[in-house]
Amino acid sequence: MFAAASIVLIRRTAYVLALASLPFAFSSGGNAIYANPESAEFSDMHGHWAEEPILEAVSEGIISGYDDGTFRPDRSVSRAEFINMLLAGLHIPLAASSSEHSSQEASFQSLRDVGIVDENDFSADELDQELQRAEMIRLALRTMDPEAGQEQTAKQREQAVDAGLIDEAGDTLKGTQAATRAEAVVVLQRLKRIVLAKTMDSVGS
Repeated sequence: MFAAASIVLIRRTAYVLALASLPFAFSSGGNAIYANPESAEFSDMHGHWAEEPILEAVSEGIISGYDDGTFRPDRSVSRAEFINMLLAGLHIPLAASSSEHSSQEASFQSLRDVGIVDENDFSADELDQELQRAEMIRLALRTMDPEAGQEQTAKQREQAVDAGLIDEAGDTLKGTQAATRAEAVVVLQRLKRIVLAKTMDSVGS
């Protein structure tokens, strides 16, 4: 038990330090499923509430739209999609060999190895299912603090509001509802800034 916990701590520290040393770089590793940030114009994004963070994420190569020129911001996001967004956005390298696992399983195992995904969250067989908003918040909280995300859903929402991950005003959707692509991008972009700020503070102290 202690050895396993130590390995998780070491790996979490390694990726946080890597993030601090390359705060503005985008790693082509991490098996990100999103690519081609060349064009950030989508026929269904003009005036959308999440247009700015989405275009920012696209320019960073974290996510992309569809071949028909749409982004579909209000479409639900799967657990696998959000996991790949976390890998790309936080520069987390694949810890599992793709020769031994499918790319989806390798991405999932990478977040388990650094302690972001817990064994009680969901299994590799459930990655194609829709990501619930409560799950998205829990994973984001755990990224900031390994001990976070252990409270009940209502408490986790309070923690997310306090941390700046979600806005209290206008956030009326229930945690059991599926997260949209737009919501996932906004939470990720906010999470990146929070993690980077915490990491820089730690390095500077």
